[in-house]
Amino acid sequence: MQTTTRRTFCRICEAACGLVADVDAGGAVTRLVPDRQHPVSAGFVCAKGTRFHEVTNHPNRLRHPMRRRLDGALERISWDAAFDLIGQKVRPIIERHGPHAVGVYWGNPLAFDALGTLGLLMFSKALDSRNFYSAGSQDCNNKFAGAEIVHGSPFIHPVPDVDRTDLAVLFGTNPAISQGSFVHLDGGSTAFDRLIARGGRTVFIDPRETESAARWGGHLGIRPGTDVWLLLALLRLLADREAYSEVTGLDTLVGIARRHDVTRAAAMTGISVAQIQTLAEQIKRAGAVVFHMGVGVNMGPFGTLAYVLQQALSYVTGNMDRAGGSLFHPMAFHFDRLAQSAGVGVTKRISRIGGYESVLDTLPGGILADEITTRGHERVRAMFVAAGDPVRSIPRGDKLADALEQLDFLVSIDLFENETGRRADLLLPTPTWLERWDLAMPSLLFQTGSLLQSASPVTHPPGDVRSELEIFGRASLALGRPLVANSRRLTRAFLKAPIERWLDRATRGFGGGYGVPIPGPVPGSAIKKSKLRFWDDRLDAEVARMVEVAAILERRTGFTLICRRRRIAHNSWLQGGSRDGNSETVAWLSPADADTLGVGPEGGLRIQSAHGAIELPVRAKKGITPGTVVVPHGLPDVNVNALLPSGEGYIERLSGMLWMTGVPVEVSYFKAARFTASAT
Repeated sequence: MQTTTRRTFCRICEAACGLVADVDAGGAVTRLVPDRQHPVSAGFVCAKGTRFHEVTNHPNRLRHPMRRRLDGALERISWDAAFDLIGQKVRPIIERHGPHAVGVYWGNPLAFDALGTLGLLMFSKALDSRNFYSAGSQDCNNKFAGAEIVHGSPFIHPVPDVDRTDLAVLFGTNPAISQGSFVHLDGGSTAFDRLIARGGRTVFIDPRETESAARWGGHLGIRPGTDVWLLLALLRLLADREAYSEVTGLDTLVGIARRHDVTRAAAMTGISVAQIQTLAEQIKRAGAVVFHMGVGVNMGPFGTLAYVLQQALSYVTGNMDRAGGSLFHPMAFHFDRLAQSAGVGVTKRISRIGGYESVLDTLPGGILADEITTRGHERVRAMFVAAGDPVRSIPRGDKLADALEQLDFLVSIDLFENETGRRADLLLPTPTWLERWDLAMPSLLFQTGSLLQSASPVTHPPGDVRSELEIFGRASLALGRPLVANSRRLTRAFLKAPIERWLDRATRGFGGGYGVPIPGPVPGSAIKKSKLRFWDDRLDAEVARMVEVAAILERRTGFTLICRRRRIAHNSWLQGGSRDGNSETVAWLSPADADTLGVGPEGGLRIQSAHGAIELPVRAKKGITPGTVVVPHGLPDVNVNALLPSGEGYIERLSGMLWMTGVPVEVSYFKAARFTASAT
């Protein structure tokens, strides 16, 4: 059968790696391979991207709108009938209880869909409900909150200039497996290969010796959830002045760091005083230093304070807005102005439960179940869930699952019937990124390069799949809240216009077919010191909370739980991924802990917290910090989130982030032939 090849780029994360797709005569994508000619990724790509055609071609994929019958079975319906049903079920709720009685949750995949994101934002503005939720409270909202403190905008973030640095100090990130969040490196994680080849160094601060530390060296084992104490100790050792009058708030932050003894930091982190001092000396002596932190810190108890401290370290060491340090993309400032003019993140919403302030218009996912079940005029009675699976991704998913059952109506907009979708009254199918035009908008804010990537559709969506933009637009009409200027006529005209085809034609001829040339970051040109702000009075509560969290961590008598990503799994998209004959469903312990527990070749580990318990195979692995148990994230049959705490005491108030790593647990080993640890 004749095969054609078409260029595209992966839309799983900010790396946006170039791919070449083999497409057969029937339009099916049969293979995805690295694009060796790609001007940014240069042939780098991870297994998640090269196997995504398996998702596109999956037999369980939704191909038509489906309605759930009273007996629980799904039946196929037309799109017209689907939107009529939304109008019949949800519009009366808005008319009777107001727009806040309808909630929206969106997941990570939608952030990598340019037109889908546009549709979501327009839908949220038209709906005007405060009950807007995202996966951000599970992985990155601390960075948006921290950026707003330091730069006055949630869209302005430091970009690590790895290709010109001498030392990369990396907290809670594992680029060898997953290039890293909030960063878009030329050549992906091969940037660290180039760093080592030219004589540079890396320091990976992590509770385990990750694949990255094993490949590039420089591991410092830290107790989970304690990064903020190390960051304060480093700021104390590296701030060389009493006053920093050219910026706002840094004196306050440095003053707090100087009240935190390095000995105390060593006791909390498990990193010795000598090791902390040696790291500080390495930073001082290096010509240029990159500081970067990943989800391993974001998901801990102090993600926002840690992000502010990371940028303060970059500033006091002279590495902010300089070659080889932290750069800032000029388009981020334009993006900020555009977002403000569109009203994105401008108005702060306050949640009914807990009084949480919205971050980029979203509230903490950890309160969603209570917003549904707590009585009141504006309790959530209907939900739209797009490209996400909150039942699996939010702590205490059982509680949320029970709450979703109490909704009057639930719509799932997704590729598959996921765990959340199993409770939905209506399932609406969407395209994969191989089936649509796109711009690499999320990469724009985090790249050192000067190309905004674009891609044409590689193949056509199957069955009767429709785009998120169309779904949100037609849903807005069904609810009597049109997307465009509150006008049904303008909204219908907008939806009929071949927007994707126009954009595809407009962008196809640029950059050799790879994208649109844009300005790149230039050292020393982006930041005005007078506008930097390293303190906000709301951080007072975070510093005070450190005492409470320290007491929790110090009281632990068992183990501390952390999660890890797998090579072929990514959030809710690829959770069922596995390698033939090599299951990755296995917990890791340090060899010393495995010996103490008597772990053998056949046996399982029971991991229990105050909130739940799971069982899975176990094996010893070198490089794990003693007292730490490591469980894969996103397993199809074992949900580690069942162990995690939920409720107001475990939600960071500044950002709404949920405490999802560094949680105390108890572990016990038992012999069972069905639990053979065969994984790598």
